[in-house]
Amino acid sequence: MERRPRMRQWYVLRSKPRKEVAAAAMLASLDIEVYLPTVRSRQTGGRTIAAELLFPGYLFGRLDPERFEVGLVNRTAGILYVLGCGDEPSSVPDELVSSIRNRLATGSRRDVVNTFRSGDHVVIVKGPFAGIEAVFDGYLSAAGRVRVLIKTLQSVYRAQLNVSELRTTRKAVERATA
Repeated sequence: MERRPRMRQWYVLRSKPRKEVAAAAMLASLDIEVYLPTVRSRQTGGRTIAAELLFPGYLFGRLDPERFEVGLVNRTAGILYVLGCGDEPSSVPDELVSSIRNRLATGSRRDVVNTFRSGDHVVIVKGPFAGIEAVFDGYLSAAGRVRVLIKTLQSVYRAQLNVSELRTTRKAVERATA
Protein backbone atom coordinates (compact mmCIF):
# COMPACT_ATOMS: atom_id res chain seq x y z
CA MET A 1 0.00 0.00 0.00
CA GLU A 2 1.44 3.36 -1.06
CA ARG A 3 1.69 5.99 1.65
CA ARG A 4 0.15 9.34 0.70
CA PRO A 5 2.05 12.49 1.69
CA ARG A 6 0.40 14.77 4.19
CA MET A 7 -1.64 17.59 2.67
CA ARG A 8 -1.64 20.03 5.53
CA GLN A 9 -3.12 23.49 5.17
CA TRP A 10 -3.47 26.41 7.58
CA TYR A 11 -6.81 26.92 9.33
CA VAL A 12 -7.97 29.55 11.79
CA LEU A 13 -8.95 28.04 15.13
CA ARG A 14 -11.29 29.80 17.57
CA SER A 15 -10.27 29.27 21.15
CA LYS A 16 -12.08 29.66 24.41
CA PRO A 17 -11.45 33.04 26.06
CA ARG A 18 -7.89 33.32 27.43
CA LYS A 19 -7.13 29.67 26.51
CA GLU A 20 -5.06 30.35 23.37
CA VAL A 21 -1.68 29.45 24.89
CA ALA A 22 -2.95 26.28 26.60
CA ALA A 23 -4.74 25.18 23.43
CA ALA A 24 -1.60 25.79 21.36
CA ALA A 25 0.45 23.67 23.76
CA MET A 26 -2.13 20.87 23.65
CA LEU A 27 -2.18 20.88 19.84
CA ALA A 28 1.63 20.90 19.68
CA SER A 29 1.64 17.82 21.93
CA LEU A 30 -0.59 16.15 19.29
CA ASP A 31 2.07 16.88 16.63
CA ILE A 32 0.02 19.66 15.03
CA GLU A 33 1.91 22.75 13.87
CA VAL A 34 0.48 25.83 15.57
CA TYR A 35 1.13 29.54 15.11
CA LEU A 36 0.05 32.03 17.78
CA PRO A 37 1.10 35.53 16.62
CA THR A 38 2.18 37.91 19.38
CA VAL A 39 3.35 41.52 19.50
CA ARG A 40 5.34 43.37 22.12
CA SER A 41 3.89 46.46 23.71
CA ARG A 42 5.88 49.41 25.03
CA GLN A 43 5.11 52.25 27.35
CA THR A 44 6.42 55.76 26.96
CA GLY A 45 10.14 55.61 27.61
CA GLY A 46 10.54 52.41 25.61
CA ARG A 47 10.23 49.93 28.47
CA THR A 48 8.93 46.62 27.10
CA ILE A 49 5.94 45.31 29.03
CA ALA A 50 5.09 41.93 27.59
CA ALA A 51 3.99 39.98 24.57
CA GLU A 52 0.30 40.23 23.75
CA LEU A 53 -1.72 38.18 21.31
CA LEU A 54 -2.15 39.82 17.94
CA PHE A 55 -5.53 38.09 17.48
CA PRO A 56 -7.01 37.35 20.93
CA GLY A 57 -9.23 34.28 20.77
CA TYR A 58 -7.67 32.92 17.57
CA LEU A 59 -4.68 30.86 16.51
CA PHE A 60 -3.54 29.13 13.35
CA GLY A 61 -3.23 25.36 13.01
CA ARG A 62 -1.73 23.41 10.09
CA LEU A 63 -4.10 20.49 9.56
CA ASP A 64 -4.71 17.64 7.14
CA PRO A 65 -8.51 17.36 6.83
CA GLU A 66 -8.24 13.97 5.12
CA ARG A 67 -6.59 12.54 8.22
CA PHE A 68 -9.44 13.73 10.45
CA GLU A 69 -7.25 16.35 12.16
CA VAL A 70 -10.04 18.94 11.96
CA GLY A 71 -12.24 16.72 14.10
CA LEU A 72 -9.36 16.11 16.51
CA VAL A 73 -8.80 19.86 16.87
CA ASN A 74 -12.51 20.48 17.45
CA ARG A 75 -12.34 18.06 20.39
CA THR A 76 -9.16 19.58 21.87
CA ALA A 77 -9.40 21.33 25.23
CA GLY A 78 -9.43 25.09 24.80
CA ILE A 79 -10.63 25.03 21.18
CA LEU A 80 -14.19 25.98 20.31
CA TYR A 81 -14.13 25.25 16.57
CA VAL A 82 -12.27 25.54 13.28
CA LEU A 83 -13.50 28.55 11.29
CA GLY A 84 -15.36 27.77 8.12
CA CYS A 85 -18.61 28.03 6.27
CA GLY A 86 -21.31 25.91 7.85
CA ASP A 87 -19.87 22.51 8.74
CA GLU A 88 -17.04 22.85 6.21
CA PRO A 89 -13.75 24.27 7.58
CA SER A 90 -12.07 26.89 5.38
CA SER A 91 -8.31 26.90 4.93
CA VAL A 92 -6.29 30.10 4.65
CA PRO A 93 -3.43 30.55 2.18
CA ASP A 94 0.09 29.69 3.34
CA GLU A 95 1.10 33.15 2.10
CA LEU A 96 -1.16 34.81 4.68
CA VAL A 97 0.49 33.04 7.62
CA SER A 98 3.96 33.59 6.10
CA SER A 99 3.22 37.28 5.65
CA ILE A 100 2.13 37.69 9.29
CA ARG A 101 5.23 35.83 10.47
CA ASN A 102 7.55 37.91 8.29
CA ARG A 103 6.02 41.22 9.31
CA LEU A 104 6.29 40.38 12.99
CA ALA A 105 9.81 38.95 12.64
CA THR A 106 11.19 41.93 10.70
CA GLY A 107 9.80 44.44 13.11
CA SER A 108 7.49 46.07 10.59
CA ARG A 109 4.74 45.78 13.14
CA ARG A 110 3.76 48.84 15.13
CA ASP A 111 4.62 48.56 18.78
CA VAL A 112 2.15 50.71 20.62
CA VAL A 113 3.89 53.67 22.16
CA ASN A 114 1.52 55.31 24.57
CA THR A 115 1.57 58.83 23.16
CA PHE A 116 -2.02 59.68 24.10
CA ARG A 117 -3.50 59.97 27.56
CA SER A 118 -7.07 59.48 28.64
CA GLY A 119 -8.88 62.77 28.14
CA ASP A 120 -6.65 64.04 25.30
CA HIS A 121 -8.46 65.75 22.46
CA VAL A 122 -7.70 64.00 19.17
CA VAL A 123 -8.84 64.20 15.58
CA ILE A 124 -9.51 61.06 13.55
CA VAL A 125 -7.50 61.27 10.33
CA LYS A 126 -8.42 58.03 8.54
CA GLY A 127 -11.43 55.85 7.94
CA PRO A 128 -15.14 56.64 8.02
CA PHE A 129 -14.75 59.07 10.96
CA ALA A 130 -11.98 61.13 9.30
CA GLY A 131 -12.12 64.78 10.32
CA ILE A 132 -14.14 64.20 13.48
CA GLU A 133 -12.77 65.38 16.82
CA ALA A 134 -12.94 62.96 19.72
CA VAL A 135 -11.62 62.40 23.23
CA PHE A 136 -9.03 59.66 23.73
CA ASP A 137 -10.33 57.05 26.21
CA GLY A 138 -7.64 54.34 26.34
CA TYR A 139 -5.46 51.66 24.76
CA LEU A 140 -7.08 48.29 24.12
CA SER A 141 -4.26 46.16 22.69
CA ALA A 142 -0.61 45.98 21.74
CA ALA A 143 -1.73 45.72 18.13
CA GLY A 144 -2.75 49.38 18.25
CA ARG A 145 -6.47 49.27 19.02
CA VAL A 146 -7.67 52.28 21.00
CA ARG A 147 -11.00 53.61 22.20
CA VAL A 148 -12.16 57.18 21.62
CA LEU A 149 -15.31 58.99 22.67
CA ILE A 150 -17.23 60.81 19.94
CA LYS A 151 -19.73 63.41 21.13
CA THR A 152 -22.83 64.15 19.10
CA LEU A 153 -25.79 66.39 19.85
CA GLN A 154 -27.66 63.52 21.46
CA SER A 155 -25.04 61.35 23.17
CA VAL A 156 -21.45 60.18 23.48
CA TYR A 157 -20.41 57.13 21.45
CA ARG A 158 -17.42 54.86 21.94
CA ALA A 159 -15.48 53.85 18.84
CA GLN A 160 -12.55 51.47 18.48
CA LEU A 161 -9.85 52.52 16.02
CA ASN A 162 -6.19 51.96 15.31
CA VAL A 163 -3.86 54.42 17.04
CA SER A 164 -2.41 55.33 13.63
CA GLU A 165 -5.78 56.87 12.74
CA LEU A 166 -5.44 59.60 15.40
CA ARG A 167 -3.62 62.92 15.67
CA THR A 168 -3.47 65.42 18.48
CA THR A 169 -5.75 68.43 18.02
CA ARG A 170 -4.76 72.05 18.54
CA LYS A 171 -6.87 72.06 21.70
CA ALA A 172 -4.70 69.32 23.20
CA VAL A 173 -1.47 71.10 22.23
CA GLU A 174 -2.73 74.40 23.68
CA ARG A 175 -3.80 72.67 26.89
CA ALA A 176 -0.39 70.97 27.26
CA THR A 177 1.57 74.21 26.74
CA ALA A 178 -0.66 76.35 28.98
